[in-house]
Amino acid sequence: MSEADPHHHHHQSGTPNRIGKYQIVKDLGEGSFGKVKLAYHTATGQRVALKMINRKTLSKSDMQGRIEREISYLRLLRHPHIIKLYDVIKSKDEIIMVIEFAGKELFDYIIQNGRMKEDQARRFFQQIIAAVDYCHRHKIVHRDLKPENLLLDDQLNVKIADFGLSNIMTDGNFLKTSCGSPNYAAPEVISGKLYAGPEVDVWSCGVILYVMLCGRLPFDDELIPALFKKISNGVYTLPHDLSDGAKHLLTKMLVVNPLNRITIKEILEDEWFKVDLPEYLLNQDEPERKFKLEDVDEKVVNALSIAMGYSREEIIDAIKIGRKPETQEILDSYQLVKDNKVLVEDINKQAQSSNLADPLNPRWRTPTNIEYSKQDSTTNYTPSSTIAILTSSLPQIHRAYMVQSRPELASIQPISTKKSKTRWHFGIRSRSYPLDVMGEIYRALQNLGAEWARPSEEELWTIKVRWKYVVPDNSQDADLMKMQIQLFQLEPNNYLVDFKFDGWESSSPSTTATLEDRQHDSDEISSFSAYPFLHLATKLIMELAVNSQG
Repeated sequence: MSEADPHHHHHQSGTPNRIGKYQIVKDLGEGSFGKVKLAYHTATGQRVALKMINRKTLSKSDMQGRIEREISYLRLLRHPHIIKLYDVIKSKDEIIMVIEFAGKELFDYIIQNGRMKEDQARRFFQQIIAAVDYCHRHKIVHRDLKPENLLLDDQLNVKIADFGLSNIMTDGNFLKTSCGSPNYAAPEVISGKLYAGPEVDVWSCGVILYVMLCGRLPFDDELIPALFKKISNGVYTLPHDLSDGAKHLLTKMLVVNPLNRITIKEILEDEWFKVDLPEYLLNQDEPERKFKLEDVDEKVVNALSIAMGYSREEIIDAIKIGRKPETQEILDSYQLVKDNKVLVEDINKQAQSSNLADPLNPRWRTPTNIEYSKQDSTTNYTPSSTIAILTSSLPQIHRAYMVQSRPELASIQPISTKKSKTRWHFGIRSRSYPLDVMGEIYRALQNLGAEWARPSEEELWTIKVRWKYVVPDNSQDADLMKMQIQLFQLEPNNYLVDFKFDGWESSSPSTTATLEDRQHDSDEISSFSAYPFLHLATKLIMELAVNSQG
């Protein structure tokens, strides 16, 4: 898709600045999967944010079907302090998420107003914790909570952005995302000792509360290694004028060992937290619900089938079997829809109407034009996911470790997937320290005459390489092959260096060829033969092996 005409595939809307019933106003920003735009609903005038997800970029992660299913699950979540996902629009080139718009950031509010009074900070904190608790109870962990992800509406109510979504979009780049917001990252995240479970969100919430109450970060340093050392040691100071209750809560949240860290459930019972707690934020215990076949609500079954793409037989079978790992995803979704009677009515009404739903009606309508194929949603290999019911915010190794010491965490139950085929990686494994591994890779690339782009702090674990590939017996100029090299964590102290083909770049590009033409050519080359990529990747692996022996 060309930059000059980002909506050329939406001709049915009449103008290039309109998508369905949404009139685009301006760009708000750009993420790794596409742009975010401000728009308004033409019928109601209400503002929304459009998150554009480029299918081509998404397909490279081999997770398209799974991500679409998870987005549909997130549409069922409703909490006053989580940004709502109103609608999902699909085109040939993009998945467009229509999201509730909140125009301010808590980050900017803190910058402008400085240190807050305890009552004011507590109000924000109560809203944040209530939202985090809601999502943890629905098996979703954020993992990247920070003031930039905490938006404010016109009444200064917190709205957590990308709860679940940010991690879906970055899953598989764990070390990269771990280093994205290092000031708010938990010690176990930056050290790679443990995967990110609910206790990681507790740490981040502790840092956010500290910033609101103290007007500064508890752990800060211009140099990333020094910052990581401060976080890992967990040493910080508290202002003398903080109340004992606030100090007590902060010292319980900012605990380096996640086993000793306070839980969300314990925060909800904390005396300082409960002061002036609004009634609507009170957590109502959700008993384990059992479904009986004779109690099946056909309207709910129909709505769930439309919204999530399950067949009626799948839903009925899940209810017959009961709550087992293989049925938990369907039963959790069934309960969410069953609890939201308005949602059920609106979904079923839309199924009888060909008109585009109006998601901004006060009753909130859910679109029904989402289709899933079996190929998308069911594959032999299931990538790890940040939504536990759809595989895991709590990987089994981490989960077993945590539950052994904290039995109450057993209530957060990830689904265990069917035994999948072994996933083969074209890469090499290492038990060395991550920075040492990266240093060896850079040395090997230099020895082989490759070029690379200087990485940003957000992409310390990714190397973007450009490498001349000389075709044997060919006198023409050599083309430059692009490759991405990334360090992943497989488990504690076990890392994988992964090599990924990233296209071609002509060493002498034609002045008449357009970018689209060159991209088309590169697509043909990459689909014609994998040999050049495998050849250069093998040379790099051999060079690394030689260096390690030397």
